[in-house]
Amino acid sequence: MTSMFPPPPQRLAEAFVDLAASPVTEASDPTGLLACLALHGSELLGDCAAVVLYAPDKSASVEVAGVGEGLMCLAHDAVGWGEGPGQEACGGRPVADTALDGDRARSDWPRFAARALELGYGRTAALPLRVGQESSGALVLLGPGSTPLPAQLLALGQSLADAAGWTLERDRQLCETRALADQLEQALVSRVVIEQAKGTLAARHSISVDEAFRVLRAYARSHRRRLPDVAREVVDRTLDLPAG
Repeated sequence: MTSMFPPPPQRLAEAFVDLAASPVTEASDPTGLLACLALHGSELLGDCAAVVLYAPDKSASVEVAGVGEGLMCLAHDAVGWGEGPGQEACGGRPVADTALDGDRARSDWPRFAARALELGYGRTAALPLRVGQESSGALVLLGPGSTPLPAQLLALGQSLADAAGWTLERDRQLCETRALADQLEQALVSRVVIEQAKGTLAARHSISVDEAFRVLRAYARSHRRRLPDVAREVVDRTLDLPAG
């Protein structure tokens, strides 16, 4: 498919709005945004094909998004080989336009370069999904023929990658905030239940609140149970603890 480059301003605006609005319901499931970036990269960046690698955590598997079976197979295999421009750009530095039949590609990415050439690509570049000085992945571009990829095209590609990177970071922070809020809410609920159980035991056995707490804690420890769970059973009157 031949694409107009540079694309019309309205088309560019629509692409950036799509990236900003792409839902990322969980930080661990950004597939919608990655697919959106890969699609817009392929549609907007001349005749280039685009594939996206997402690797925010070195201990987790790399996620891949793209268009076309051959391109996706190449991207997945490159991750398995641990080679290719995408692997380098995930570290935070862009990989400049490179000839796939040149010395650099054949030396550093022998399997990637050979497969890409078989698929009809002649040039490649990779742009990190940057968030400040960090990178959560890479946008890999593959162009046909031997004509170098224009600097203007790569600059637009980096802008698309940056927009996706910040969207991913925004949603990661939102997920962390929600998780912290849930933890605080649970801690507050547990504290309230413990206070209720202390009052229940104190009234039931005519002991002090401090003594009631010691009874609760001793039972939880001796039975290796969580204190909030024991307290809930006392409040619900499904557990009757002796005074001491």
